[in-house]
Amino acid sequence: MEVSTIKQQLHQQIDLIEDETQLQILNDVATEYVSNSKIVLSDEQKERLQQSIKQANEGKLIDHKEVIKLAEKWLTK
Repeated sequence: MEVSTIKQQLHQQIDLIEDETQLQILNDVATEYVSNSKIVLSDEQKERLQQSIKQANEGKLIDHKEVIKLAEKWLTK
């Protein structure tokens, strides 16, 4: 897919978003990416990532298919 097509689709999708919080998150991510600055994680985010890595290293993983089933269940509540 061409870059111009991707940009056009992205603009169209952004135009459909009405939630201010979601738009702010997208804006923050884009700003960080464009500025090439290092993304800074909070201590809590770092700790949660470390916990996740530890769980993965211990084999405590959930199969992708199971995650999809759980997500579908949550979305139908």
